[in-house]
Amino acid sequence: MRRTKEDAAKTREEVLAAAAEVFFENGVSGSSLDKIARRAGVTRGAIYWHFKDKAEVLTALHSEIRLPQEELVDHAIEHGHDDPLSLIEQASIEVVHILANDEQQQRIFAIMILGCEFTEDPSETAQRIITANAEMYEKLQKLIDMADRQGKLAPGWTVDTAARAFQCCMNGLFAEWLRSGKSFPVIDVGERLVRSVIGSIRQRAD
Repeated sequence: MRRTKEDAAKTREEVLAAAAEVFFENGVSGSSLDKIARRAGVTRGAIYWHFKDKAEVLTALHSEIRLPQEELVDHAIEHGHDDPLSLIEQASIEVVHILANDEQQQRIFAIMILGCEFTEDPSETAQRIITANAEMYEKLQKLIDMADRQGKLAPGWTVDTAARAFQCCMNGLFAEWLRSGKSFPVIDVGERLVRSVIGSIRQRAD
């Protein structure tokens, strides 16, 4: 029984690894479970044992990029933090370093941001991406709201516009880096971007 569970877990990992490659090469709409099965060297039935459809495979891939920083963020949201803007800055810079050096996470990010068509009537896979972005915005919004209640949000910013602006900057940074074929030093640019945006959001001390 233990061996069977180990085999099933191994197959699931192989399917996800193959799916990341197939989605990255063909886009979400241009990929199929047949293509993923062939790349993984398994049957469609083996995929259906773990995932009901392509959208569920995409969701599982997205869960693969949960980063250690998210635990710190979740803890701060639940228990409070003395300087939530510094937490956002620190966590975001660490994410830049991780994604800059992890090709698997780069592929998954490219799939989530660049590999799916977004229309007025989004597909199920696109809707999963929209939901994931909404969840990230909600976390940013809660941390920035915390900073606002501490009197640390600069005049001219609202909680909503600050959270939206920062999310757009981070998504845009990685999207442009990948779209340009990694043509610029994303760590250097990313660190400067994060510090600049947080600096503009933060209330300056008198």
